[in-house]
Order: sequence, then C-alpha cells, then structure tokens
Amino acid sequence: MICLFYSMTVGAQPAPYKLTNPVLIRPFGDSITYGIGFTNDWQCPMYEIYQYICMPPGIKGGGYRGWLTLLSLNGDGLVFTTEGYQSGGSYFQQWLVNTQTHDGYPGWTVEDLTPIAGRVSFSDITLVHAGTNDMWPILKIQNPTDAQIDQLATTTGQNLFKMLDALLNNNPKTYIFVAQIIKVAPPLAGSETVNKVIFKYNNYIVNNWYNLPPSSRARMALVDMHHTLQPGPDYSADGIHPSSKGYLKIACSWIRAIKAQPANQQDPCNGITTGKAEKQLTPSEEETKQMTPPKDKLERILKRKF
Repeated sequence: MICLFYSMTVGAQPAPYKLTNPVLIRPFGDSITYGIGFTNDWQCPMYEIYQYICMPPGIKGGGYRGWLTLLSLNGDGLVFTTEGYQSGGSYFQQWLVNTQTHDGYPGWTVEDLTPIAGRVSFSDITLVHAGTNDMWPILKIQNPTDAQIDQLATTTGQNLFKMLDALLNNNPKTYIFVAQIIKVAPPLAGSETVNKVIFKYNNYIVNNWYNLPPSSRARMALVDMHHTLQPGPDYSADGIHPSSKGYLKIACSWIRAIKAQPANQQDPCNGITTGKAEKQLTPSEEETKQMTPPKDKLERILKRKF
C-alpha cells in the first residue's frame, strides 16, 4: 500500500483482512464521523441515551458513512457492516443493511474519545478521523505564537497516539486507517489560524509515525486528507463540517486506502463512483437547509450540551 503525505511516502504492511468477504468496520471519531452537516438527526435529541437519533431515519445523509453504504449497495465500494456504540446521524438505508452503528461523537476531543477506544471491539477495520475539536483552544489566544500553535498540535498528536494504542490493544485483529484530518474553511471565524494548527498536527502524525513500535505500525496506515476538500462546495455553511459532496470525497478516500489504491486528493472518487450514484444521495437545497443546524444549536452540539 502506498500512502502520500505532503512530500513523503510511507509504506504500510499488507492488510490482514480479506475484501472477498464482508468486513466489519468501526467508524471512529467526532462530528465528522457522525455526519453533522449531512443528516437531520441533530433535530432529535434522545436524552435517555445522550444521542441525537430521528425515528424514522432520514431518507438521505449519514456523512461519509452514508456514502460508503450507497457505494457498497451499488457495487462500487466495499461489502461491509459496521460496529460502534451509537447510531445517530445514519440514514434509513444504513439501518436496513446494518451499517448504522459507529463511534462518532460530536464535540469530543481525542482525549475524550480514548475511553471509547478502550471498549470491546471486534472490527476488522477501524477508520479514525479525530482531532478537529482539539484545535479550538487556539481561538481563545489573541495573536497566538508559533510556539503556542506547535504546543497544541504536539499535545493533540501525543493524545492521538495514546488513543491508537488503546484501539490496538483492545482489538488484537483490527487494522486501523488513520486520517491526517481535513482543514476548516471560511466562513468559520479564525479558520486561517485553526488551519495552522491542523497543518502542524498532521505533520506531527507523519513525523512521529516511525517512532511507533513496528508491531503497531504493521497494523495501521495513514490516509492523507489534508487537501482532499476544497473551500466552497466541499463544506457545509459552518466551515467545519463537509457538505454531502465533501463527505463523498472522504468516503472515496477511505475506499482507496482500504483497497490499497493510490491516493488521489484532487479527485478521490475517480474510478470509484459515477454521477448517477451521486444523484441518489445528494440532497436538494431544501434538504440541505434542513440538515444545517442553526449557529446556536451547532455550538451546543459541539460543546456536548443538549
């Protein structure tokens, strides 16, 4: 497998899973794993289980997980089911084919996610996109220095490696794909500053990858998504979460990595999906509005408040 990172190329060991049979995937991370910006579920808090889940489920959505499901059903993706400790954000088709479960928790930092990483898991594959919520403290600092940016990126990177270690130790058979996370974009206030931290964080992951034990590296691969999404149509109105198009690009990036295909950040879905498939799940303007939380509601979600 070849994975590209900026100017680096890092080889990974052959994956232990076989794609000739259904594989069990554990999507793991924060609101980008949940699918905020491409789901109606934010409207339906279920206080008893501290999740957002609408019943009946929406007819579209699911973030990148929804696209993985559609591509699988169309024969363009992977044959899989999912594992996780919640089901919020998933659209109806995912509930029908058992791909609705995941471990995506809006507002959670890497440190918050680490106890979840310690829970029982039997997945063949774990998809990790985490660290976005660790970036926000930089916005509380007026004119942050390079040293302050470096410190936040380094701390988040160190916490990520601890979390990955927990995932590996609690599931001896899983193979982990670790994303160098997507950037944020306007109109998010301070997006340029946040992206400086994201850049440093992603570089920290690459630069310290070979400090991991060889036995750990043999069970993981990096997936560079830093430049996969472009400002504008690839992002929701908040500038944090992908639009349906952006989530599709993330899904295609995961598929490329899992199938050991060359990375293609400029056009990740090339050769994977067609315009016909995209029309099946792409929301209308009105549907997109319904999937977009108001600013005050989004802030509450990301602060883990109901």
